[in-house]
Amino acid sequence: MTLEIVLMWTAVTCYAASTILYVVGLVFRMPKTVAIALWVGLVGLTPHLAAIGVRWVRVGHGPYLGFYEVVSSYAFVSVAVLGLLVWRRSDLKLLGVFIMPVSFLLVGAAMFTPKAELEITSTLASWWLTIHVTFAKLSYGAFAASFAIALVYLFRDRAAGMLGEALAKLPSQEELDDLGSRFIGIGFVFLGIMIAAGAIWANEAWGRYWAWDPIETWSLISWIVYALYLHSRLTLGWRGRKSAWFAVLALPIVLFAFVGVPLVYNSIHGAYLTGY
Repeated sequence: MTLEIVLMWTAVTCYAASTILYVVGLVFRMPKTVAIALWVGLVGLTPHLAAIGVRWVRVGHGPYLGFYEVVSSYAFVSVAVLGLLVWRRSDLKLLGVFIMPVSFLLVGAAMFTPKAELEITSTLASWWLTIHVTFAKLSYGAFAASFAIALVYLFRDRAAGMLGEALAKLPSQEELDDLGSRFIGIGFVFLGIMIAAGAIWANEAWGRYWAWDPIETWSLISWIVYALYLHSRLTLGWRGRKSAWFAVLALPIVLFAFVGVPLVYNSIHGAYLTGY
């Protein structure tokens, strides 16, 4: 077992332990356990980052190619965004009860996929590739945060008992509604930059800006979905539960665009993103 794999399994263990501690802390009304759950999850970032770094040095590129690299990096970004959120607002640590299970499942699934070390050819190598991939991960992180915030908003309206008590300590519903929309606004801009950078990169690599490749199409669909979210808030005045449900239902579309499409469709992106 290589150092990279040991580090990755250490991160998976931390994320799994964090998920379990979050659930136990909520079920048994143990706020200290919830706090520990957060820190256990954040500790997992260190071996996760180290594993990404070890692989980066060995293969000569960042987590751009192959299902293993791509999905693992999205999990990393999700946990990192949680850490940044709690650093700014300590009363948001309960968001981890939604973010940590998703991150654990993503990185856990990645560990059981091929780990082929794909090479970036001279055709693919470009500064625009770095911009494209960076903003893809930043947009996902923002949308994941909005997803968790929306779930908290929806659950708190109906929650009772131990969950209700825990959720009551979070910021007000109005603050959560505003914060979630801000993250979607940021993610929308980042996703737009990702699409534009990807078009420029595609022109350099394949001689065309846009070819309605499945990943290109689904990325555009994701961007339109979040454009509709912003339109509904700014023009139609949607707030509260309507916006929260919109945010919850929108994230699976992004996940499908970033992760699912290469597994379902044969495309020019597919071999590079799946590793199969």
